[in-house]
Amino acid sequence: MKKAGLMFLLLSAFMVVSGQERVVVVDFESNSFRNNPDIPFDKPFIIRGEISEEIEYVEITIRNENSRKELYSFVWNRYGKNVSESFDIVVPEILISNSKYDFEINTYMAMSDFQKEQLIGKLQDRIGYYLRNNISYDGSRIQINKARAVYRDMAGLIDEALLYYRSKNSVRKPELSTLVLEELERYSDYKFGTLMNQQGAVEKDSIAAGIIDNKVKDLSEVVLSEVIPYINSELVQLDRRVNVKSVSTDKEVFTLPVNVGMYAWSKSIDITNTTVSNMDFTPGIGVTLPFSNKSSILAKSKSIDGFGLSLGVLLNPVKDANGAEYITPGINLPVYAGLGLRFFKVLRLNAGALILAEKGIQDFSNISVLPTAGVAFELNVWAGIKK
Repeated sequence: MKKAGLMFLLLSAFMVVSGQERVVVVDFESNSFRNNPDIPFDKPFIIRGEISEEIEYVEITIRNENSRKELYSFVWNRYGKNVSESFDIVVPEILISNSKYDFEINTYMAMSDFQKEQLIGKLQDRIGYYLRNNISYDGSRIQINKARAVYRDMAGLIDEALLYYRSKNSVRKPELSTLVLEELERYSDYKFGTLMNQQGAVEKDSIAAGIIDNKVKDLSEVVLSEVIPYINSELVQLDRRVNVKSVSTDKEVFTLPVNVGMYAWSKSIDITNTTVSNMDFTPGIGVTLPFSNKSSILAKSKSIDGFGLSLGVLLNPVKDANGAEYITPGINLPVYAGLGLRFFKVLRLNAGALILAEKGIQDFSNISVLPTAGVAFELNVWAGIKK
């Protein structure tokens, strides 16, 4: 009983230890992970960092080494009366073995009402300045230069102005609606008509300047009406950015995917000027040479986890309608090769070809290729080395 109890305690301790997630600590002073650790690829891990009580929001972005394209993004959001001086962000098992990644860690501080008012004022000034530079007066009419281009540029201006801000309560960043474009197109060609026919040049310039000011004000208010709800949310602004470069993932134990399944085929022959087919399923066994999925959609898929080339043999010869057997010369069994996808880590679907010659032929002069498709049960067999 004592031995059984001890074994139970040891097993429980092992399960607790093995169930713990690895912790990677951010060093904000050196822009690194402490002790330069490798990170896991096949299990979740925690990114932890020390922060002040003023930090309300932390965002972590993961990219492939030296890439600008974002792969994944995770956030920590201080909630309620939490006064913690550290953050924990869990990264799930999404990375790839024997690879390198760049991590960007951004911390954000809350904005006061006064700071929000300043942001709105600066944004209004930038919008007004841009519009004034794109509204012209030629002495007879007021014109907005290329309304659609102005619309796109203003959308980019707002994106740039709000680049270093986030909303704690997940209000989406503003995207200019078509209402703004419609207003720009409505104002794009303002003709005076008889309004100033009797006015002199100086008076016309003065009136035109006033009209332009009113147009700029009206358009600015339309644009700001779509931005202010975002600014008035629980907005936070960037406090500090840390870039941790070229972090390696653990090396994966090398395994060889071995599969056993059933393969379909149809063998046709001509009998008295008539084509007769024999269709059947034959068990087969083989191995798969996986292709790298580092930059593909497969890297993010939870159901499809492997694309590769399968090679193997059928366990019985292929037979035609006359009972003649077909094999691959030198092997005495039909050899197949196929490309396929693995689903749910155990089920592989292959489509490929059989390399055949009639049994008894010892050379490759009468080789034929027969299409085949198969469903196989696949498991990774440990090969005793690391990649």
